[in-house]
Amino acid sequence: MKLLFEHVRIAEDRSWKGLYRNLRAIPFEWHFHPEYELTLTLGSHGQRYVGDHIGSYGDDDLVLLGPNLPHTWHSSNARPPSASHGGLRAHEAALQVKGQRKGHQAFVFWFTADWINAVCKTMPELAGLEKALRLARRGVEFDGQTARKVAAFAPQFDQGGPADQLLLLIEVLRTLLDARQLTPLASDRFDATLPDHDDASRLGKVLDLLHGSYLEPVSSAVIAQNAGMSERTLRRFFQRHMGSNIQDYVMGLRLGRAASLLLSSDMPIYRVAEESGFQNLSHFNRQFRRHRGVAPNIFRKRRFEAMPDVA
Repeated sequence: MKLLFEHVRIAEDRSWKGLYRNLRAIPFEWHFHPEYELTLTLGSHGQRYVGDHIGSYGDDDLVLLGPNLPHTWHSSNARPPSASHGGLRAHEAALQVKGQRKGHQAFVFWFTADWINAVCKTMPELAGLEKALRLARRGVEFDGQTARKVAAFAPQFDQGGPADQLLLLIEVLRTLLDARQLTPLASDRFDATLPDHDDASRLGKVLDLLHGSYLEPVSSAVIAQNAGMSERTLRRFFQRHMGSNIQDYVMGLRLGRAASLLLSSDMPIYRVAEESGFQNLSHFNRQFRRHRGVAPNIFRKRRFEAMPDVA
């Protein structure tokens, strides 16, 4: 797993670019790009990583991401991040769902900061989007009702010429104005400033190690040596680029795995704790309740009650 740059090519005769993904599983692809991204995910559940945010997502997930904000979705049935190699979209051909069957679907809208800022300035009817755009630097999740309204436009996603596609995007942006709830994802201290090449390489090495071995304790000395820096420098470096310390990030990874297991299996709670790197059930229950607001068994019950079966 590496922090990858995605080059989004928006055609000269269009204001935005779209991507439709219909996959058997959504792989972990930690990446960034200078464009805004609006992503609607349907028929899927798993973990969403945005900046220093690690959380669960389910059906009808709608998120707006600001420029240069590292992110990925990772469905609960996909391979672990440490098993994903190669470039961005490297495994998509093998994961494509054939025929008319619906798998894990994602509808992605990309548009530039210059374009959306000009829209808000020249079209006062859409100036209300500025709040969502400000929050998007941390990633912002829209309420389920807004996501379902946007999902109604899905059949038109790849239809029509450039003018028709522009009208589609305007309709989608208009729908966002009616959102009842905007939930920021990354912490307010997270800095999405693009790291330089050397920092990006070091950060990739650190994240590779953490994602590949977070179920077992890894000393800061080992991590620092792997990244070619001192432990003190490592602590400052990680805090600056990820907005949290390593311990909290690893706890997020473990709890994220626990949440996925709770959603995707009937594994007993004590086994979920063990499979997520917790040796003590009481400690797991305490940390899960602290970070998720409910006990693991209640989390599982509520999510299954609220979420339809995934194809």
